[in-house]
Order: sequence, then C-alpha cells, then structure tokens
Amino acid sequence: MMAQSPRYHGDELIPGRYNPARLFENDAHSVRYSKLRPSLAEESAGALVKLLGSGKPSLWIDVGCGPGTSTKKFIGHADKIIGVDVSESQIKVAKETIIHPSVSFVRGSCEKLPAEDGTVDIITAVQAAHYFDRPAFYREVERILKPGGILAVIRIDSPGVCSSPKFREVLQKFNKFTCQFTILGSSTLWRNHYKDLPLPFTEQHRLVFRESYKRTFDDIINLFTTYSHFENFRKEKELSVDEARAVFVNRFEELGIGEEDKKEVFSFDVDTLILASRK
Repeated sequence: MMAQSPRYHGDELIPGRYNPARLFENDAHSVRYSKLRPSLAEESAGALVKLLGSGKPSLWIDVGCGPGTSTKKFIGHADKIIGVDVSESQIKVAKETIIHPSVSFVRGSCEKLPAEDGTVDIITAVQAAHYFDRPAFYREVERILKPGGILAVIRIDSPGVCSSPKFREVLQKFNKFTCQFTILGSSTLWRNHYKDLPLPFTEQHRLVFRESYKRTFDDIINLFTTYSHFENFRKEKELSVDEARAVFVNRFEELGIGEEDKKEVFSFDVDTLILASRK
C-alpha cells in the first residue's frame, strides 16, 4: 500500500555546478570511490532477504550502484542482480572489477529501471536516494516490485564514534566547512540521517548495523576525495585532485591536527542504516 508523501520540490541544483549526474563521471574519481568507500555491513544482505520472507530473491536491483561497492555484497543472495547508475565511468569500473555470472551492470536512471512490471523482489539504493527525483523513482519502484517486495534505502554513515576525541572534535568542525559545497536539498536529508525521508509504502522497518574500522589521518583524507562535496569544491576552485586534497589537509592543520596526530591509528565506527518499505 502506497503511503502519502510530501510533494517533491527537488534537490535544487545550481546549473553546471551542483549536478549529481556530473560529479561521478570522472574515471579516476570512480576508481578512488571503488577502492576507498566503506561498504555495507556484512549482515545487510541477509537481513533484507529475511525481511522479504519468501526465500532467495529471483531479481535484485541496486539503484545508484556506483562502481558496485555495495552491489557485490548482494552476490549469493539473489539469482540475478542488476546494478544501475547514471554515471558511465562508474558503470565502467563496476564491470571491470566485479565479474560474476549473477551480476550485470547497466547505465540508467532511477526514473526508468531495467525490469518488467512486478518482477523484482528487492530494490536497494545505497548512498544515493538523496540525489533522486524521489516521486519518479517511487513510481518505478511501485511498477517493478512484486507484491510483498522490499525497497531498501540505505545510508552508510559515521555516527561520530571515534577513539580519538581530538580528531572527532576537529572532524565536526571540518564538516561545517564542507557543508557549503554539498548539494542543496540532498545535504539536509544526508546530514539529518534520512530522518525526513518519506518512504512509498506504509509497512516500514529500520535496521542498523555497526562495524568498526582502523583509520589513519591519510585514510580519512583519501576518503574525503571520493565525496561529492570534494568534487564540487575542486571544480569550483578549478583545482586538481592533489591540489584540492592539499587544501583539505591544510584546513585540518588549521583546526589543530599536527604531525603526531597524523601518525595515530584510531578506530572509527561506521553504521549501515537501512530504511525498508514493503509493497
């Protein structure tokens, strides 16, 4: 049953600047994204299959799949998996790095998904729904999901749990600097942890899985180079990746990160937040 949701006003885009379809089209950026982004918690795919409750899915579509960072976690959990992304370079990297008989990747839009009516068991959107025209996406979800099928909108997030209190405090200050280069509209949804994200069906579930990673300062800086606000920043300032990275490092230094801090290895918690809705 479809739930009533607020009318979509769009994630306002500044033409030529804040356009998500253009932020991930660079091959080098797609490779960085593939190598550096944290992925879904290991329990996620199994939890969605269990929630579906009808055995192994025959068809699973991962929308906004990027280079397949999360798509590969679904292998073995469905007979057929299709990753869809608007970025040609992201799809290129996915095809080159994830080769499995049950998985295929296609370039496409959330507004026109590659499936017949009522044929899909699970649809996922990992780190992507805040970029979508959600009413158009939800119409496609309604069209292609089987009755009882699951839509899962997923956010992979650091809840601020870090073993270094100093770095945690500096990171909070640094994030205020990056806010100005985040896509408008999507920024609100993202930074509010999807709290105001409407789902299309009345039956809804919230699942959270936490994993801990070991990180250094360089790891965090390299991770920042995969984010949309980093791409917005460097394009607006007309900087290379290395030049923009140096600016970010300098900003951290201005906020109090010294040479000894950069050598520290600390643990960093990452949450997989799953907002699931059953048709």
